Amino acid sequence: MLPALNTLPAKDLFLRLDELLLQLRPAFKRYATFQWFFLFVWSFLLRLDSRGVTSSLNALGLSEAHYHQALHFFRSSALDDDELARAWYRLVNAHPGVHRLHGRPVCVCDDIKVPKAGRRIPAVKKLHQESENNDKPPWIQGHFFGAVGILLGKPGTMYHVPVRYQIHDGLTDCTEEEAVTSVMRMVNLVTGVLLGPAYMLADAFFANETFLVGCTTAHIDVITRARSNTVAYRPLPPPPVKRTRGRPRLWGERVKLAEEFDKKEGWTQEVLRLYDGPKNVRWKTFDLYWYSHTRLVRFVLVVIDERCKAILLSTDQSLTGAEIIEAYSWRFRIETQFRAMHQTMDAFGYHFWTKSMERQRRWSGNLDIGKLDQKARKKVKDTVAACERFVNVAGISLGLLQILSLEMPAKVRESFPGWLRTFRQDRLPSELVVRLTLQHHARGILLGRPDGLLLPKILESLASQAPAQRANLQATG
Repeated sequence: MLPALNTLPAKDLFLRLDELLLQLRPAFKRYATFQWFFLFVWSFLLRLDSRGVTSSLNALGLSEAHYHQALHFFRSSALDDDELARAWYRLVNAHPGVHRLHGRPVCVCDDIKVPKAGRRIPAVKKLHQESENNDKPPWIQGHFFGAVGILLGKPGTMYHVPVRYQIHDGLTDCTEEEAVTSVMRMVNLVTGVLLGPAYMLADAFFANETFLVGCTTAHIDVITRARSNTVAYRPLPPPPVKRTRGRPRLWGERVKLAEEFDKKEGWTQEVLRLYDGPKNVRWKTFDLYWYSHTRLVRFVLVVIDERCKAILLSTDQSLTGAEIIEAYSWRFRIETQFRAMHQTMDAFGYHFWTKSMERQRRWSGNLDIGKLDQKARKKVKDTVAACERFVNVAGISLGLLQILSLEMPAKVRESFPGWLRTFRQDRLPSELVVRLTLQHHARGILLGRPDGLLLPKILESLASQAPAQRANLQATG
């Protein structure tokens, strides 16, 4: 016999999820599209296996009569993925738990390479992985994603909430006059999704003029790591009273930042909380010109525990050296988010393909869509958009788990059905713990049909349409 609905502590988790999802309704032009988005978010939270769209339908108790409708959602033009990402960012940014630095939200961007081997999956190409992890092969076939997200929580209990994933490589168009690099695509992704001033944390790959200028123009200050051979320039001395002949100088004295590590003067030493605990850190700062002779950049030379050396930079000179060092340590949260997307959500388990492209050879390069006709080109782009939409819906589902963990940790602990060796009462529940809690209580909650819960109503509406859809499916063979 099912327990009484009011005695289920997990009921509040389900109601809170509905409340959050309904705030995204304005991003959808049609209510039917929102219904399928709503269902797929829930399916990522409740499914027990990873077989793409099939697993999502099985998790919700839907049949093969709804399969083509479900596929159509991922290729539908009724949903603007950028508008959905902006609505999701507004929702998360308005949350009181968002981590802020000087009153501005802190975001993180990075790239991730996802293995894929489909011969008719567009944008699959040969990719090189630079990693010290022995589990990662140096070369893979797959998709090259750019990702941006926002930090939620406090240091020590901080989540990285996915905001937008986008495929940044694998397609080329011979009709384009200018090549668009992955850095330019990341700039367009960041500036197109983030609304208002923010801080952006990025790794050394994005420490270049294109990325810094693109972000600062949109009032997004960047904190990143510079290369060890970085050279910058001091401000010019005051000009002489009498101007000399020749063109005025634009740059001051040349500074090799790596050589400044050997100089003993100017260092500040303090214990800072970085990564997994307190670290003995010493640093010194320089305000120098680097990518522009009109805008200063704050460089921070860092030595951690007298072993690890790094050169950090910030386009915001109001930040202290300690704030820049601590902020850059938060960048690692995107790596834990990638792991959660892989292992907890199986966000990259999509299987979308198209007959409009020829079978690609293994270890091939970019697919030139400029050689395809207009109809085939559109189908290829729709397939790429379907892959991105699958990942982004999974990312929103992961973000909802993180919000529940931050808002209702006591409810989650009380409702958690099992035991994990790593489960700690003094830490926020992980995304996996929240997901297992929802899965355990889903049957009792949904059969109880609490007032205000939208999911049972949508499932009942689809179930009533299933006989007619199944008849149409049989009639068409």
